[in-house]
Amino acid sequence: MVLFFSGCSIAGKEVKAPLPPEDMVYVPAGWFLMGSTEKDGRLGQSVGVDELPQHKVYLKGFYIDRYEVTVGDYKFFLKQTNRVAPRIWTKGEWVKMYPSPEDNHPMNGVTWYDADEYCRWKGKRLPTEAEWEKSARGTDGRQWPWGNEPDSMEQPRANTLDKGIGWTTPVGSYPAGVSPYGVHDMAGNVMEWTSSWYEAYPGSTLKRDEFGQRYKVLKGGSWENHIVPYARSAYRHTVTPKWDHPGHGFRCAMDE
Repeated sequence: MVLFFSGCSIAGKEVKAPLPPEDMVYVPAGWFLMGSTEKDGRLGQSVGVDELPQHKVYLKGFYIDRYEVTVGDYKFFLKQTNRVAPRIWTKGEWVKMYPSPEDNHPMNGVTWYDADEYCRWKGKRLPTEAEWEKSARGTDGRQWPWGNEPDSMEQPRANTLDKGIGWTTPVGSYPAGVSPYGVHDMAGNVMEWTSSWYEAYPGSTLKRDEFGQRYKVLKGGSWENHIVPYARSAYRHTVTPKWDHPGHGFRCAMDE
């Protein structure tokens, strides 16, 4: 049986959406603006050129985790599956270099394969790049989840290098930075793996050796990135799927 709750009113008609699973939010079907304009995308000599051109993308409705997968979540996964713990918890120099894991912080130091396996174990999946970006910025092409103005010390909206914190913070610590759909930490804390390979956007003339099924796209910026330009919703960070960097984490998605 499918349960429903009342949503907003559009054109005088009540809109109903599926009740999201626990700790997930529903992103309704529809179009959104993906990528950047010439002005928004060229925030550095080379940063952002792979975000061009901005284009409209239609997505079916889906669910996405409200918060990043936490250390506590991942510990339980390891206990239930007997999977090998990540080297950020086991390798000597890494253990000495980084703070001890805290259960309410986002899980980091995981490969794409780790993240994919966890989501599958939960009966979910990693979000596509397009799903992640829509969840972060909504439909109007805003640069950050909260709008087009960068983060500020007066009203902190994300955990990034600009704050001088130097590590992850508990998930949900920056409610002022929540996305239009109610998703937290999409402009900082940890960059997040998506299921998508790094490819040129439709209409792009950009040629890169990295395009193709070699690198995965991460989104969202992290504790070691500056809010401008690396934590913008359109920014595309690309690495090999086996890289378990301390700035890399994830959240899961699920079909409607």
